[in-house]
Amino acid sequence: MTIRQRLADRLIAAFTRRPADFVIGLRADPYLQRWWVIPRNPLVNLYLHRILRSDDPRALHDHSYFNVSIILRGSYIEHTIAAGGVHRRTLREAGSVTFRSPWRAHRLEIAQGAAWSLFFTGPRLRAWGFHCPGGWIPWQAFTAPDDQGQVGRGCE
Repeated sequence: MTIRQRLADRLIAAFTRRPADFVIGLRADPYLQRWWVIPRNPLVNLYLHRILRSDDPRALHDHSYFNVSIILRGSYIEHTIAAGGVHRRTLREAGSVTFRSPWRAHRLEIAQGAAWSLFFTGPRLRAWGFHCPGGWIPWQAFTAPDDQGQVGRGCE
């Protein structure tokens, strides 16, 4: 076992001794569990994420802030669209580091098991949403309004 793997295991064990601070999806069938590594604040945040399911395949989404993901355990395929509309699939495995701007749309596909990551954010710069064939729509219009993280109207 490498030093990186041991550090990741210790970090995950330390935070998962308590329930997640935030859960997206049903508690019985979550999409994502989030632990706050530092107290939440408007300037910079650091979260431990356990991603249990793939993102909704109907559209890519963006974020409200610049962010960095460091994969601690597991893996996922990150779907992005390059200039000219070229679909890119990039395998992100334990140890990979990904920097994203708030305007970069992506979608995560979990191949097997869960993926664990450290997720750093900067200050909120804009609203976030989904990139549909008809244009960008805010997350509140895409997801189920009464059940956070669940499938909703989508791009329709």
